Amino acid sequence: MYNDIYEKFKVDNFLSKENKNCNQFDPIYLMGERFKKKPIKICESKESFHICFINSKFSYYNKISKSKYGTLCKIENFILDPLKSNQTNYIYKGPIDQIHRGAPILSKGFFNMNCDIYRNFRGYNKIYKNYFNSWNYNKNKEKEIIHELAPGKTVLLISRNQDSPNVFHGISELINAISVIYLFNLKPENIQIIFLESMKFKNDPFYELYKNLISRGGEPLFIRDLKQIYHISSAFHIPINWDSPLFIRLPIPKGYPDCKYSTKTYNIFNNLINKYIKLPNFNDSFLSDKKIYYYPKNVINNFKSNNNFIKSITIQWRKVWPKGRKFQKRILGNAQELADKLSSVLPKNYLIRLVDTASLPFSTQISIMRKTDLLIGIHGAGLALSIFMPTKSILHEIILKESNKDPIVMSSLSGHKTYSDIIKSEKKIINDNEFIFLNIPEVIKKSMKHIKANFF
Repeated sequence: MYNDIYEKFKVDNFLSKENKNCNQFDPIYLMGERFKKKPIKICESKESFHICFINSKFSYYNKISKSKYGTLCKIENFILDPLKSNQTNYIYKGPIDQIHRGAPILSKGFFNMNCDIYRNFRGYNKIYKNYFNSWNYNKNKEKEIIHELAPGKTVLLISRNQDSPNVFHGISELINAISVIYLFNLKPENIQIIFLESMKFKNDPFYELYKNLISRGGEPLFIRDLKQIYHISSAFHIPINWDSPLFIRLPIPKGYPDCKYSTKTYNIFNNLINKYIKLPNFNDSFLSDKKIYYYPKNVINNFKSNNNFIKSITIQWRKVWPKGRKFQKRILGNAQELADKLSSVLPKNYLIRLVDTASLPFSTQISIMRKTDLLIGIHGAGLALSIFMPTKSILHEIILKESNKDPIVMSSLSGHKTYSDIIKSEKKIINDNEFIFLNIPEVIKKSMKHIKANFF
């Protein structure tokens, strides 16, 4: 079966010559690299098994610790005891919970399985230590009636954590789940999600996507809400967000990121959204909440007189989110000035909107991206929203110094032009958060260069 999964890439055009430089970094393709080797069999009997696939240490991603090995596990016929899990009651606000980071806090006996053959599994990335230490492979002699959880469904065990509300990390988790669905030919209508995280999510921005895109066989369940012991017939433990093919840390081969079109994973993701998410029809009213939206006077005046915009530019208004958060980095301190100055040098029929995307429902954020030709923003997770922009749109990332390339890698793989420019800035600490005041003339000069190269 697992050899078939790997062979599937050869007939699925993952490495088609026309887009090869980009397809070799496609998330599903990279996740599938774990199938190059046979799975490690941890536990096996006539009724049950627990097997895991690990990614090669030579992979382009997962350079997050010295052990390097990411893990994807398939499990059949085991007992789940939710009472052996604990919660931190941590809410995404900061500072970081350095001990648990919101990852599952599980005790021995959380997972239980009978084994005829058992192999002690070592060498996995340390982020999975708590997960493997919670397995009990002793014979289960319980005679009590144990209810089946999600009968007839495949359960996806998802270990979300402290970074999960973050756009980049949240999308990483979704991509991991979508990759497993694709690789194992699963159907969302037959899937039930169980979240194992120990933290609490207040107004979880991604719950709607989990519910409607992936867990279509039943509304997602939270481990803290389960009070009985259950039997599960079939499940996958989805790699945690840090163990995602969206984290690319090695040098990119020559020719990247010249993507001719979006790679398969991002097409699948956007098609799922089109099919299962009812996106609101976003229209620039120019009378919206001014704490979330800002439009330069030039744009408002042109809307009143003409209302004929040929291009839409979205500037990401990076603010403190959620309210009351501490120690957040790279808050855009002079965003309105940037919007005004850019508007003053562009044709009147260019719409410029400044948007605090983090304050909006995720479906609205996607809707705005679908009406964005150019996205401008300071380096950060929010730029991952570019994957929802129309093909051939542009991402202009502003960086303060050399940093990781994750947002522009995602943008390019999803079929967009990408630019990254180091811009001079002034840093101020206000209420324990870092505010960045950009050199506006320098930003305008770089932005206009990219706009002229693509639009004029």
